[in-house]
Amino acid sequence: MIFRKLWWKNLIVIGIFFLVIMLISSLFLPSYNNQEKVTVIIPKGKGSFQIAQDLSQKKLIKSKVLFLLLSKILCLEKNLKAGSYEFSSSNMLKILDKLKKGEVKTYRVTIPEGLTKWDIADILDKRGIIEKDKFLTVVNNPSSIFKKESFLPESNLEGYLYPDTYYFTKGEDTEEVVKKFVFRFKKMIFLPYQELKEKNTFPLRDIVIMASIIEKEAQLSSEKPIIAAVFYNRLKKGMRLRADPTIKYALGSFRIRLTRSELLTPSFYNTYLYNGLPPGPICNPGKDSIYAALYPANADYFYFVAKGDGSHKFSKTYKEHLEAVYKYRK
Repeated sequence: MIFRKLWWKNLIVIGIFFLVIMLISSLFLPSYNNQEKVTVIIPKGKGSFQIAQDLSQKKLIKSKVLFLLLSKILCLEKNLKAGSYEFSSSNMLKILDKLKKGEVKTYRVTIPEGLTKWDIADILDKRGIIEKDKFLTVVNNPSSIFKKESFLPESNLEGYLYPDTYYFTKGEDTEEVVKKFVFRFKKMIFLPYQELKEKNTFPLRDIVIMASIIEKEAQLSSEKPIIAAVFYNRLKKGMRLRADPTIKYALGSFRIRLTRSELLTPSFYNTYLYNGLPPGPICNPGKDSIYAALYPANADYFYFVAKGDGSHKFSKTYKEHLEAVYKYRK
């Protein structure tokens, strides 16, 4: 009888010993010993139970129950932040600490000047940041999230997605991604424009449209203010802008070479057919193009033609322009 009691006591002690070892192992030793990094995306609104399941499936934790218990004891149940995380040989305590601090993995994405909203959507989709269709849905309906930003158009953010280098997380909220572009535009363009508003004869919308055309016409930054002067001079004279990129935007490609029939494309973006500016920007211009639209050169040119080396020949009269066209397109 005494022997049996001692046997049970020893069994209980051994059981407790192994439980303690397992507990220490789960808390302080990594369950993932491979040197390869494991990425886990925690969507917004996921609870600790679902997070535990995701971590367990990736073999980052040994016990879902222990993870839930520990997060409850440490009062972290509602403080585990969403985002894309990268783990490598992490124990449970380190994982919880990382989720609590929101130490998400960020991805550097550079958006060049002159891209359209569709180009930007493609880049973000290919990098796994957000889905293309979701991005375009928000971009085409900005009034749903930008109710207090009066400088923005109501139906289309083309032109206001400021080209720059950004840091995103995979699976990031679509609205937050779009806000990053718009708030960078606000900081870099709108606020300086507001300070000079009294000196500007054109509203910001027209400045952005003009800048987008300049962005697509000019390859050299030094020529941008001159090209701006040409377009402003034409507008003042009641002449049509006759800018090829506006037609290409309507056709959906800037890479095509326009034919005579395409110059007759029935679109309000066709500045060969319609006077004034097109109804909206044709790309997302950079700072140089916007400043060229704000500060055009003091020049009396009305025409320009590409010389084939990235630069342009500017002319004051139509006769001079025809001679330049013959010379550089021969």
